[in-house]
Amino acid sequence: MKRFVVLDSFRGVCAVAVVLFHTQILLSFSELGFFRHADLFVEFFFVLSGFVMFHAYGTREFGPQTLKRFVISRTFRLYPLHLLMLVVFIGLEFGKLFAEHHGFSFNDPAFSGKTAPSEILPNALLLQSWISSFNSLSFNTPAWSISIEYYLYMLLGLVLLWAPRYCGQVLALATLVSFAALYVELDVIKPFIWRGASCFFAGALTYQLYRRLEPAISRMDDQPFFNVLEVLCLLLVYRTLTHETPYQGILASLLFCVVVLVFANERGVVSQLLQRRGFARLGELSFSIYLTHAAVIFAFTSAAVVLSKLTGTDYTVILQQPDSDQIMRYISSGSQLIDDLLTLLELAMVLAVSTFTYHYVELKGIEVGRRLARSESLRLSQV
Repeated sequence: MKRFVVLDSFRGVCAVAVVLFHTQILLSFSELGFFRHADLFVEFFFVLSGFVMFHAYGTREFGPQTLKRFVISRTFRLYPLHLLMLVVFIGLEFGKLFAEHHGFSFNDPAFSGKTAPSEILPNALLLQSWISSFNSLSFNTPAWSISIEYYLYMLLGLVLLWAPRYCGQVLALATLVSFAALYVELDVIKPFIWRGASCFFAGALTYQLYRRLEPAISRMDDQPFFNVLEVLCLLLVYRTLTHETPYQGILASLLFCVVVLVFANERGVVSQLLQRRGFARLGELSFSIYLTHAAVIFAFTSAAVVLSKLTGTDYTVILQQPDSDQIMRYISSGSQLIDDLLTLLELAMVLAVSTFTYHYVELKGIEVGRRLARSESLRLSQV
């Protein structure tokens, strides 16, 4: 089965951009306008996920046994690292509790608000983004999208099982309804659900379009055309993220469908660059980067709080977010150079932690899932 190396690399670059979006270092390059809107790359993750899932399962016979293997595979792909990071964040809350008993103060008391004990079970079940009474951003904040993605996988599997002949129509209807709900700000369910569903199902439709166009595109021999097309996509992404407009999220989502469609062909000069080992490695680590970076950022910020307490010099500053009541604690050394270096150090730590979790958690989980799926297939073949 074809692996879309360039799209994987693109996902890795986007994951790094999301890290910089969440980075809270006052004078750092992470405060540039592009990174201040890099949360929109989560839309890209959803689009790409729908595209890849339909590539893997949408063109094969999908019976009840395929659904079982699908559920096993997807569960062991997402759950091991998610559960590990949930345990890590619970441990960090205990660390915060210990620090509070020794005179240190943080934005929120330990095990309160979004880290209240009542939020643990919905996080463990990846339901925090689906049930209105729970906080989607509780504990490991980026996991809100994994919560949405996991159950969208299940919905896609059911559509492939129950309505294979009408799959395109069902996906198109789901995409249209989800985008319409975002447009009118329909709040009958959490907006996070519309945000994920619109992009995920649009990504699956994008794959269907890719399959139809692929024969004609493969016959094209026009390198300059693909070069211009890929560079234009990057410019449009930059423009979309750096200029706030009404319905920016919807526009970004539709643009990312085009980006995935273009870069899936891997024909231009940007694709050649993204196929290099460094970018491909980022693609491999992208899931770990995404799920582990919030813990690393928390550790950095906590270290600055402790250092401020010990030295009597403030290395953090609390700022209120524009157009919001939310307050955020930023690291601030007072020097742009030092803040930039701290950001690079933070990124290096994220990559180091992600390399470890990729090899010892992600890959191990994937292998267990494969063994269980093979065992299920073997058992059924012997019945």
